[in-house]
Order: sequence, then C-alpha cells, then structure tokens
Amino acid sequence: MRLLTLNGLTCGATLLLLVVLALPAKQTFDRGSRARETSATTELPRYKPAPHPRRVFGAYVDPWHADDWGRAVGAAPQAIAKFEAFSRRRTVDRYAAESRKQGIRRMLVSWEPWTPVPTALGIDAQSLPQPGYRNIDIARGAQDRYIMRFARSLARFRGTVWLRYAHEMNGYWYPWSRGARSYRWAWRRIVRLFGVAGARNVRFVWSVNANLYEPESVWLANARRYWPGTRYVDAVGSTMIDFGGRKDYAVERFAPRLRTLREQFGKPIVLAETNTEYDGRVRWLRDLRTMLRGMPWIRAVIWSQLPSRGAAHRASTSGRVDWDVQRDPRAAAQLRRIIEDGVR
Repeated sequence: MRLLTLNGLTCGATLLLLVVLALPAKQTFDRGSRARETSATTELPRYKPAPHPRRVFGAYVDPWHADDWGRAVGAAPQAIAKFEAFSRRRTVDRYAAESRKQGIRRMLVSWEPWTPVPTALGIDAQSLPQPGYRNIDIARGAQDRYIMRFARSLARFRGTVWLRYAHEMNGYWYPWSRGARSYRWAWRRIVRLFGVAGARNVRFVWSVNANLYEPESVWLANARRYWPGTRYVDAVGSTMIDFGGRKDYAVERFAPRLRTLREQFGKPIVLAETNTEYDGRVRWLRDLRTMLRGMPWIRAVIWSQLPSRGAAHRASTSGRVDWDVQRDPRAAAQLRRIIEDGVR
C-alpha cells in the first residue's frame, strides 16, 4: 500500500513538473501564432505612383511586380517599361490593364522590328537584315496589319504611352541601323498609321545611343541621318548605361551629349535605359541625381536592370551590371531620392 502511494505521489510530481516546464513553450507558441495571424491580416506598405510628377520615373519591371519593386526601393515608379518584338505578333492589352490596376498611367514600350537574335550568336549575327522587318519593308507596308493592331491596343490604354521604336539606330548592333533613309520613311509611316488608328495617347520617342566611343561631331552627324522630322517626334531618348570595364562611363561623360540632343532637336529628353555597374554604383547614382537637378528638360528617367545585350556581348570587358537594386539598400536609397526629387 505504501508502495502504491509512493508511486502515485512520484507520478503526480513528475506530471506537475512537466506541466510547469511546458508552460513557457506554450506561451511562446501562442505568441508566435498571434504574430502570424496579425502579419497575415496586416497589409504590406504600398507606395502609390505620384499622379503628376515633374519628372517621370519608370522601371523595366512588369506591373504584377511593381508593388514589390516599390517596397524594396521605398518609392513607386510612375511608369512601367517593357521591350516588345514585332515577331511576337501580340498586343500589350493584359500588360496595360494590370498597369492601370496598379495605378500606373504611363508606359514606355521599346518596340523592336525584328525576331530577337540570341546574344550567344554575337553582334555580327544580331545586326544582319531580317526580310519582312527591314526598314524598307516596313516603309512599303509589309507590317501594316500588325502595326494597326498594335496601335489600337495602345489606344485602349487609359494613360500615356511612350513608344520607343527601333532604338539605338545610330549604332551598328541592330539590323534597323542599316539604311537611314528607309528608317525615316518607316518611322513616318508608323506615325501616320497610329493617327489612323486613333492612338492619340501615344508619344513617339526617337531614341539614340550616346556612343561615347565616337567624337561628338561624328556621333551627331550620324544620328541626324535617322531624324524623321520634328512633326513626327514627341521626345528624344538616349541610353545611359555605365557598363564598367573598358566602357566605364561616369555621369559627366553623358551630360554634354544630352545637352546637345536638347539643343539640336528641341524636344524633351527621356533617359530610356539607365543603369550602372555594381562598383561605384552609389556614387554614380548620386552624380546622376545632381545632373538631373540641372537639367529640368529631362522629363523621364527609366531604370533598366534587364539582361543587357551590350554586357553579354562584352562579358569579358564589362563590369557587373546585373546586380539588383531591390537587394541593395544603399543604391535603393539613392534611387528613391531621384524619384522623390521628380515629384517635388
């Protein structure tokens, strides 16, 4: 009898001890559960695009991830940008609809008349003429049906579309660089077709490359060969990428060419692709911000960290341009200040 009583007391004491030891663990578990429930019901911060910025800031990011980009940087882009090749034969209806859903009223479309060539094949293969997409083919109406369908798609967007057709034509790496006269003819035909389609919300961006490897006089003379005329252009664009390595371009190298574009063509300027290599990125972005303060006629800056054909073709001589500002708080802070400057 005494043995049974002793065993009962021992088991009871053991059970009580286990309960006491388990209480802190249960309280911790309960706190974690409540925190998870609170987190699930609390909305993440959302940065709304400024509706009427003095200088528009855009990013090459799809509208389904624009919120993520804004949260990472701490400010929302007011425009979304994308590349679109003629060969895909598609419109941007879904893309435009999601942009509007996200409160984004501006798009920049880099519209490329070709079938994209894998970068692994090199610049020579990439620059070869493509029948059906050549400047003369487009000027003669070979792509009219697709162009009209695309124009009607853009016309349905309840906002402004900057159409950057056949960019960097003053280089040598794209097939549409061949035949400056037919390039002008093709451009004018496209503008007229958009007028027929009623796409009054489309602004045409004639976008060159800065070609800092050329003397300015050579660069300007070559670019002028492709100029379709003042009445056919709404804004002048330029690529502004510091590739690093042999093409380590400080902001101050670009500034004189941007001023020349403004003076020579008298149109608002759009930095249609902007990026810099990883090394020195914070200083480069700080210098970009300083430059923009002195150039109010730069009406838009479009940030691009998409895979770069230029970097891929020069992988052994370029710096690292595939870093992600969303994972770089120091660089993101500089970009956020550039966005905020454009809103004030």
